[in-house]
Amino acid sequence: MRRWLLSLLAMLPFQAQADDALIGIGYLNGLVGLNLEWATTQNSFFALPAFYVDSSGLDTEEFRWVVGWRHKMERGMMDESGFYTGLMGGDLGGERHYERLGVAFELGHQWVKPYSRWTVSGAVGVLEALECGEYRGVRSCDTDEERDRYDLDVEPAVVLGVSYSFRR
Repeated sequence: MRRWLLSLLAMLPFQAQADDALIGIGYLNGLVGLNLEWATTQNSFFALPAFYVDSSGLDTEEFRWVVGWRHKMERGMMDESGFYTGLMGGDLGGERHYERLGVAFELGHQWVKPYSRWTVSGAVGVLEALECGEYRGVRSCDTDEERDRYDLDVEPAVVLGVSYSFRR
């Protein structure tokens, strides 16, 4: 939980006035949750507290999260439709039984209406390395051979997301 709070504080603007507060629902690589966003004139900061979902349903046992920053391209404002770029960090691994943190560079498009906003984005990033004992059962990592075989290295990731938010 401390890592989540530290990441959120690191991504929030301390000097920026929030011009728009958005709340809605977001989907990002198997995570579904509440999309909370603070939009300034050219930047936007978001937090997605979420749970993992797949064909077997919603996994409410483990809380997941993603935070990020977006910047409007084309010298436009965040309250206008158009393309944006950004950075995101959090549980980007898309796995049901364990958290795999990562960071990614995002490119997306937003459609802004007077009281709502849709976003669709894709991102390319990198996921953290995990040792066998951090994501598999203790019995699966008894020997050195098993630990070496099941360790996960740093690896690239593609992140796809969509969100729908209400504007105030």
